[in-house]
Amino acid sequence: MVSASSTGSWPISWKPEPNGSELLAKMRRKGDLPTKTCASCGLEFAWRKKWARDWDEVRYCSERCRINKKSGE
Repeated sequence: MVSASSTGSWPISWKPEPNGSELLAKMRRKGDLPTKTCASCGLEFAWRKKWARDWDEVRYCSERCRINKKSGE
């Protein structure tokens, strides 16, 4: 069983089943997820589960952009 408090900043809201025995994830559409603009290419990218712990520090949309970041940053 997963605790709702251990989810951190996941953009999934947890809701108990009607019988209250387990917790279920209420899924969101991709358009409802938070977005950021890539510091390298300028494209907008959406939140991903693998970035849940450090979403505030994420600056680049991909590994390629992170490696080829603009000079002077």
